[in-house]
Amino acid sequence: MIKSHKKMIAVCVTLTFLFLLPIHSQPMPAGQALSQNDESAGSSETSPNYYEKELQTGIQISSRNVLPIVLGIAAVAAGIFLLVYLVSKIKYDITGVWDFHNDYTTEGYTDFDSVWTFTAWDERDKAMGVYVRNENGKTTQGQYTVVNKKEVVFQDDWMTEQYVGQFDSKTTMSGTFMLADGAQGVWTATKR
Repeated sequence: MIKSHKKMIAVCVTLTFLFLLPIHSQPMPAGQALSQNDESAGSSETSPNYYEKELQTGIQISSRNVLPIVLGIAAVAAGIFLLVYLVSKIKYDITGVWDFHNDYTTEGYTDFDSVWTFTAWDERDKAMGVYVRNENGKTTQGQYTVVNKKEVVFQDDWMTEQYVGQFDSKTTMSGTFMLADGAQGVWTATKR
């Protein structure tokens, strides 16, 4: 559940920090401020210019008041960083239909084009699933795995060929392939 709602959780956390920061930094209620000034006004150290002198000295920040402000700013910065990271992160989705082109580097083999359809086993986690390759009416099936969110590995059901590669963008992939008989080559794919 958390994986499917990452962006919403990040937005809620960021908005909560932004809402709580001004509340924490609000001045002391008037009743408390007046009671403190009344106590000091009754002492012998006060004079008619007490308030003017107090204003001239400026705001005195104690170490007790600095820590919550620094922590609040750090929490807001972390929340904003998390939000930007989750929103701007590139997500590669292999599911769907792809046009492949295979170029053999081994002599005696003919390059070919094919259409692959990838289907995930789990719609929330599309890192593993099955594919069906259509090469001029001849179909081949196999399994795929996405490793480290960018690298891809395809293996047919009979273990006669293996494709290894990576996403170059959200709609393009490339890599190498090897057949059981030793033939090798490179491939590129474009998503429809």
